[in-house]
Amino acid sequence: MQQNKLLDLILNNRYRIGWHMLFWIVMYLDDFLSLFGLTASYEPEVLKIVGFGVVLDMIMVYLNFYVLIPKFFLKGKYIEYGLLSLLTLVINIGLVTFNDYADIGMEFEDGTFLTFFDIVILPFVMTMTLLGTAVSIKLFKNYIVDQRYISDLKSANLETELAYLKDQINPHSLFNALNNIYVQSQVRPAEASESILLLSELLRYQLYDCAKPKVYLKDEINYLNTYLKLDALRKNKAKINFTVNGVPDRQMVAPFLFIPFIENAVKHGMSSENESQIFIQLDIVEKNIQFMVKNTIPKIKNKVIQGGIGLKNVQRRLELLYPNRHQITISDNGQTYEVRLALQPNNA
Repeated sequence: MQQNKLLDLILNNRYRIGWHMLFWIVMYLDDFLSLFGLTASYEPEVLKIVGFGVVLDMIMVYLNFYVLIPKFFLKGKYIEYGLLSLLTLVINIGLVTFNDYADIGMEFEDGTFLTFFDIVILPFVMTMTLLGTAVSIKLFKNYIVDQRYISDLKSANLETELAYLKDQINPHSLFNALNNIYVQSQVRPAEASESILLLSELLRYQLYDCAKPKVYLKDEINYLNTYLKLDALRKNKAKINFTVNGVPDRQMVAPFLFIPFIENAVKHGMSSENESQIFIQLDIVEKNIQFMVKNTIPKIKNKVIQGGIGLKNVQRRLELLYPNRHQITISDNGQTYEVRLALQPNNA
């Protein structure tokens, strides 16, 4: 949180002028302090020289910022950028040096003269240091802005993909429920009204209770129980054992994480003609959730409806929502099919 506030303070354009002023004050700190008598005082003509140098340095730096960097460096034209930056550097040093000669001459008060080091090397190093510091800060700021933009873009894409996957799961569950009611209406039409009431509870949960990215685990469990009741009305020979160990009141998870596994067990394991069993167990241990679905495999396997999307979607959602915080284990021995999900909803 503190890091984000610091980045906002640095990147916010409202403070840009303040940051630029601070940069120039730091670069010319000794000269600014001399104005207040805190360092060796300059003569008026020397202050005039320094002021001229500051203006030239500003022109050089901001020409680099707003022309050379966007038109050449950021477009990968590094040679052109380097040559033009060097040209501005040479012009800057030449003008400053000429101005120094014109105002104070080449001879010091003690009778000594300016050397090649004083005329060329020292101004070049100092100006190069100033320009290099300014450009480094500018490029680093651009890097931070780009990384934040990429992060925001990834987050937006992630939210879009999750919403798409979630919206796919809802119609998928509804399709299965409506199909179940249709089959029931053909076999036991008197029980259709109860099925419609249960279906309305499922729809209420899907449309209203799951508007947020996370729901309470207890509500998700109630949703699973309602779904199982609805399906049990159609397949009365199936035995379902659903146990919950632990307290689900405070734990929160993404909605519709468990229903695709149960749907898979119902679709492949339950039979309206032969006795079948489904064992569902959900254990809450501190911050961890252990979920298990185990179903018997009918001797005559159910006809698989093509186009199922539930399991693929939930696996993708788990990868996006809980990276490195979930594990799925599937086992099939020919008689039973078992899926185990180990989930850590919250970061440790």
